[in-house]
Amino acid sequence: MGTVKTDSFNTTYSYEAYPVGSLRQESADEVVAAEHTDGTALGLEGDRTWMFVKTGEAIGIYDCVVHNAIATPKVVKKCAADGVKDYTVVGIAQNAIASGYYGWVVVKGECVVDVAAGITAGQYLDTDGGTTAGDLNDSTTAETLLATAKTATDSPVTGTVACLLWGNKGW
Repeated sequence: MGTVKTDSFNTTYSYEAYPVGSLRQESADEVVAAEHTDGTALGLEGDRTWMFVKTGEAIGIYDCVVHNAIATPKVVKKCAADGVKDYTVVGIAQNAIASGYYGWVVVKGECVVDVAAGITAGQYLDTDGGTTAGDLNDSTTAETLLATAKTATDSPVTGTVACLLWGNKGW
């Protein structure tokens, strides 16, 4: 009881190191220092909230994740390429997590996400990534919107945008 998270948010585990569904806050001074695996500064701001999850399939860095299934509500998988309702979205991974492993995903605040081509800053993002599971795309369709793009496609990293994730609706 009262366990304090001291590991990096990009640490993954083969066991349930924290209770699945645990939430942790990351302060703005840590968020602004966030970097891609190659050292590229991500240009993020503000506090963000993370959730501890278990994966039902391999999750790639910057994938949007959703509930795996009704029978396994506390397990996540990539969002479908053809889109899902916003209430099934859990968050966005900021590092890869192997299938059956545990790790942290952002559920609210600024983060980086894989996207379809042609996103511009200020567009709303939804789960219909087009052809790739885990990607987001621009949209105005109610019930699928979950974030606002802060950058255009390929910034800060190729195939991504920085975005403001509005907050977890699905847990």
